[in-house]
Amino acid sequence: MTLVHYIIDGYNLIRRTPALLGLERRALETGREALLDRLFLYKAGKNIEITVVFDGPGGSGFWARGGIRAEFAQPADAAIIELAGPGTVVVSSDIEVQEGARRRGAQTLPSEEFWSQVVKAIERRRYRRPAEGRRAAFRGTWDKAYEEYEDDEDLPKKRKGRRKR
Repeated sequence: MTLVHYIIDGYNLIRRTPALLGLERRALETGREALLDRLFLYKAGKNIEITVVFDGPGGSGFWARGGIRAEFAQPADAAIIELAGPGTVVVSSDIEVQEGARRRGAQTLPSEEFWSQVVKAIERRRYRRPAEGRRAAFRGTWDKAYEEYEDDEDLPKKRKGRRKR
């Protein structure tokens, strides 16, 4: 199976997603963290690589979190086009970025369309047992920025009956 590399225009995706935009308005870092949290949930169990490029100082500076690489480049659009090539999918609604990526042989996906895929994947992961109704497979809601999630199946089972002495 071929590894697909997603290259994401970070601020473009955040600013075209109302839930993320609201978080970014509190603080720029909050918006970035929320995006990376969602991408981590999206990536789970998939044979994909994800690089998110943000505008910012540092040129080649980057950090990885949960298998997702975040880069800061000035300008981010040029860095995204430079990373694009065959086997990559560039996620951006910026027409110039899309055209540049296609010229280099990459596939493109508008931010809004990619985000709907992220939301669907997270929902499928959260509600694993449709036959039993919509019972959350983990606690909390995915749209809150900094909650930790536990899988119900990992919790210890309570024993019935008397305890041996």
